[in-house]
Amino acid sequence: MGKEVGSTGFGIMGFTWRPQPCPQEQAFEAMREALKHGAVFWNGGEFYGTPEYNSLTLLERYFEKYPEDADKVILSIKGGVNLETYLPDGSPEGTRRSIDNCLRQLTRKKLDMFEFARRDQNVDMKETFNIIQREYIDTGKVGGISLSEVRAETIHEAVKHAKIVACEVELSL
Repeated sequence: MGKEVGSTGFGIMGFTWRPQPCPQEQAFEAMREALKHGAVFWNGGEFYGTPEYNSLTLLERYFEKYPEDADKVILSIKGGVNLETYLPDGSPEGTRRSIDNCLRQLTRKKLDMFEFARRDQNVDMKETFNIIQREYIDTGKVGGISLSEVRAETIHEAVKHAKIVACEVELSL
């Protein structure tokens, strides 16, 4: 990707993953302000909200209104969960379903990174990463693989199977 992202990302989960999401224009105002102040690494989720209004829906509408911002943002989207059970699903079918769903919803901006929200302990990480690499990264549909909330041991294992471009850790003030 070759872009400088700074030390802090901008999470957009709170705009859509709540019983009463904030007004879209209010979210847009915050997103523009974040970008203005150098927060170019944005993180959202396939399941952050309802299928009708989640992070991807908000982003699609934002980039429709502000197409000039699409190239300024480095976008990482969490997925890889079964949308009915909210359990991790790293199976080939689950991986494809999740990424294809993200790509269907987000047409105005490239998906720079895809990250599983949690590691699926029932599927070999290598199998999951091979699907992402061959079918999405190698074909130019996704820029890279990011990790979310993983232990150091998991990171060490992951880099044996794939190029990991980012790793998200939870920080609570």
